[in-house]
Amino acid sequence: MVLHGAKVIALPLKVGQQMVVSQVKNSSTVQWKARFQDKIWFECVLNLGDFSVLQTSDSVKSEVLVKLFKAIKELNPGFQNPTGLKFETTLEPNPEWGFGSSSTLVSLLAQWSGVDPFRLNEMVFHGSGFDIACATAGGPIFYTRNQPIQKLSLNYPFADQLFLVYSGKKKGTANEVRSFLKEKVISETEIAEMSALSEEFAACGNHSEFNRLIEIHELMIGKLIGQIPVKAQLFPDFEGSIKSLGAWGGDFWLVSTQQSFSEMKSYFENKGLTTVFKWNDLILKQ
Repeated sequence: MVLHGAKVIALPLKVGQQMVVSQVKNSSTVQWKARFQDKIWFECVLNLGDFSVLQTSDSVKSEVLVKLFKAIKELNPGFQNPTGLKFETTLEPNPEWGFGSSSTLVSLLAQWSGVDPFRLNEMVFHGSGFDIACATAGGPIFYTRNQPIQKLSLNYPFADQLFLVYSGKKKGTANEVRSFLKEKVISETEIAEMSALSEEFAACGNHSEFNRLIEIHELMIGKLIGQIPVKAQLFPDFEGSIKSLGAWGGDFWLVSTQQSFSEMKSYFENKGLTTVFKWNDLILKQ
């Protein structure tokens, strides 16, 4: 719906990624080392001239870097580096969680090279750009594609009853959903309904009403993409509401319940899902 112009709420997180770039004299390569928990989880060496891969620990990830560097060159033809380069990134969240490892990387590379991060993202990942906006936002935002970003205060009085549960499987850009949406004609009415629902979510101050909005949202998207909402499919006996985040069937779910943290955590642990966060521990506030 974001790709088609709907107004949505986007939530930056308290965890992120840092990047240090240094020049390497007498070198004609780009050295890349990505760390998580003091361990290298990805590394590669590229040719500085044409960005071809010389060495890599993961061919898929290195090809993404090649595309990013080539896109930067296209966006800023005058950008030159006469010496070799060394990039060192540090990722705070687990790379498997889908917590913006790609979008923060795009944002960091755009800042370093002086190009537009949204155009860079569009060229390489073809996404809506909402996660790019999150990379430098100081708190929740309203995001509409190709529109100015609006700051947003989400002071939910029931925030301590909101949790994020990892589904156990990272999902990349949902190709099957995106192709479905490209083929499907989405009406202006449907876009307007989704935008209005985002406004209601932002203004909501009642927990029961918030849960009702989740149910409406899940049914709306489920009908649109031809999938069963996650609660009905996997957790029909759960006391509360569950909302898919991002690509359906992957990454994290937003869980809203009157249960205590320990009760909710126990329920999902019994299902084999052990990575659970409290809303207030993870969501960045303005």
